[in-house]
Amino acid sequence: MSTVTMAKQRTACDLQTLVARAASQIAPAWPLDQMIAVNPWWPKRQHHFGSVCAEQQLLAGTSCLMSAEWYLAQWQHQITPVHLQQALQQAELTMSLDQAVTALAQTQELRRWQSLAQLLSEQTPAQRTLPWPQLIQQQLSQFMGLYYQYPERFSVQADSEDHAYQSWLSVVCHDKGLQVLTGINLTSLFATVPAKPSLLLQQLSPWLQIWCPDEQAKLAYLENLLQSLSGWAGWQAWLDWQQQLAGRQGHEAVCQLLYMLLGWDWVLWQHSMRDGGCHERLSTALTRQSTQYTAMMLNTQAQQSIRQVWQRALELSVQQPLFQQLRQSAREESATTSRPALQAAFCIDVRSEPMRRVLEQQDAGIQTLGFAGFFGLPIAYKAADSKLSRPQLPGLLAPTLEVRQVRPEKATLLRQPALGWKQSFDLASSSLGMVEAAGPTKLLSLIKRTFFRSAAPHAMNRYLDDGQWYLCKEQQPLTIAEQAELASGILSAMGLTENLAATILLVGHGSTSCNNPHAAALDCGACGGQTGEVNVKVLAQLLNSSEVRAEINSQNTVHIPNDTRFYGAMHHTTTDTLEVFQAPAEANWLGWLHQASESARQQRASQFTEQPASASALSRFFTTRSRDWAQLRPEWGLANNAAFIVAPRTLTKDLDLQGRCFLHDYHAEKDPEFSLLHTIMTAPMVVTNWINMQYYASVVAPEKYGSGNKLLHNVVAGHIGVFEGNGGDLRNGLAWQSVHDGQQLRHQPVRLTVVIAAPKDAIANIIHRSDDVAALVNNQWLWLYQLDQHGTLHQWQHEGWHKVAM
Repeated sequence: MSTVTMAKQRTACDLQTLVARAASQIAPAWPLDQMIAVNPWWPKRQHHFGSVCAEQQLLAGTSCLMSAEWYLAQWQHQITPVHLQQALQQAELTMSLDQAVTALAQTQELRRWQSLAQLLSEQTPAQRTLPWPQLIQQQLSQFMGLYYQYPERFSVQADSEDHAYQSWLSVVCHDKGLQVLTGINLTSLFATVPAKPSLLLQQLSPWLQIWCPDEQAKLAYLENLLQSLSGWAGWQAWLDWQQQLAGRQGHEAVCQLLYMLLGWDWVLWQHSMRDGGCHERLSTALTRQSTQYTAMMLNTQAQQSIRQVWQRALELSVQQPLFQQLRQSAREESATTSRPALQAAFCIDVRSEPMRRVLEQQDAGIQTLGFAGFFGLPIAYKAADSKLSRPQLPGLLAPTLEVRQVRPEKATLLRQPALGWKQSFDLASSSLGMVEAAGPTKLLSLIKRTFFRSAAPHAMNRYLDDGQWYLCKEQQPLTIAEQAELASGILSAMGLTENLAATILLVGHGSTSCNNPHAAALDCGACGGQTGEVNVKVLAQLLNSSEVRAEINSQNTVHIPNDTRFYGAMHHTTTDTLEVFQAPAEANWLGWLHQASESARQQRASQFTEQPASASALSRFFTTRSRDWAQLRPEWGLANNAAFIVAPRTLTKDLDLQGRCFLHDYHAEKDPEFSLLHTIMTAPMVVTNWINMQYYASVVAPEKYGSGNKLLHNVVAGHIGVFEGNGGDLRNGLAWQSVHDGQQLRHQPVRLTVVIAAPKDAIANIIHRSDDVAALVNNQWLWLYQLDQHGTLHQWQHEGWHKVAM
């Protein structure tokens, strides 16, 4: 082997490493049927929020901040001089308020990194200019949709890890449509693209060494390519995420997409050689850009610094009223030791806060708790008589247990066909013959839904009942001891170790909407984008089992009184209805739930111009919205979330937090080793950051991190995602109608404020032990505060605590 060949192979190997690094910077996007909120910049958490904003502006052409005009519209309305002055001090900028206003108004348009395709379009004479970036995006996007919708059509003999790339190459080499669109015979050039990615990298390496002589520029070039198709890159990253949960490392799926993009660049580069002048100009532009990358990055950061100040001022304007409430409440906090008349454990979801408040107002003996909505069950739910299975836990975790309902034999013939029939229609690969054969039946269904507004239950949920549950691990049923260990750990984490009420509700939540591809985004993110019904029913069965109770009580860590009974329940967030499974008909506490539901609906009615007069009319109003297949905004989900409070409920019980806060119960005195605090900060706090950042991104950069207009959505391959229209990139994130009511934003774009009532040293130790937590708090992806028993607040800044002046 020649020295030159060996050198090329080494360079290609180095490039392969950079390809993997670039692929690792893409956040996963969950499919529609499991859609959960994701921080779209999660892989970049080890970098400061400000530097990531600049990088995204440069490489993706996407701002992570609101416009200067928007901030100015908040001036002296939402943002006061006090907030702006504090933000300037925190940024260590010495300028007057007038200078800050002037600097914001003079914000300049920022340059962005240009891909080879963009530069080629610019360098080509005007009469021969082609929109190469749009052509590449459309071709690759259509291929990806085809690849995942009809995988059986691709019988390429390929190594398994390169199947996607080689399938694309086999398609694009025979794509006559490209010649029709461009007037150029590209098939001969695609025929020169190597069938193996390693050989492609080997051929590209010499050219990339000229275009991007240093490692930083090469990474910028590669990530810019992925950002041009970031929607599909997010889907590929989800495939890689599933592999990582299963214990297999790597980012192979994203790499496959990047190889396709590199293949296109190779073809465009070869095409440019047909015109010597164009080729020379293109080479010069690429080289000049890469050598200026560092300067461009620094200039972008400098230009954005003033908007970073205004963003911080906005966040201070939200924080300070909350802090005043918490400080006052901490001074007045008092605990009760009498046995509660009713206990209800809700998910920490912000929609639970108003419901918890109105429920507690029904009787002084009612106590509510906040806990992650999957209730600590690491389960996947397998539908009865079906091979279908879905996770019922946060996307950060992999299920270790499987649950399914015990069915009598006679149910098999009745239920399986209905589930299979529904799933067949949901799949994009449904045959036209099946659709045509069912035409009259579906027409009746459409008429019924139009005039009678019937509910549209989930295919896997519609046959859930109050029957028994079967729990197993690796196909083996859980023993009583294992069930008791699981249940005891959950009760301890919830703080239900003593003084338990006779009635305890385990309240999951779920949304109801019709004709909504993003319906899972309104369900419980802690349950993997599903409702919490399975989890609460399984946990209630565990805790009501006499054998499991006997085992738990024998351990002397948790005591469940003989008269205590647990009930699974659901908070239906679209209608604000509380439903209890297997509830005793004469229980007096059912009246409390009914009154709480009415009060919650009355409070929500203020959001609408149309406000029904009576309670029954109001109930019908919300029910109709949940069943209207033309309704673009069935509910607001977690819009306007702003804070995560980890503290005893007594601290927040008398506060109206306006549905903006995640509430997790925590008692530091019951957690001597702070193991529970560690769990909260490394799991629920991370999840709330994901939720907060997805809503934030969908507002500040809707064209990149939102899914656009619901009216134009077309579902891709049954469940992967949506196109806005009939093509373009896959659209991830929230639809515009989820954050905007047509006149104004319904979500205020602020980073999450986390307030924890625990010792400063305990919180600091967890920060130092967890890289992810340290990254979030040190790099300003969220704002962390400690609240002591005297109502004093301390902020974590520059890896230390600083007292907050009020």
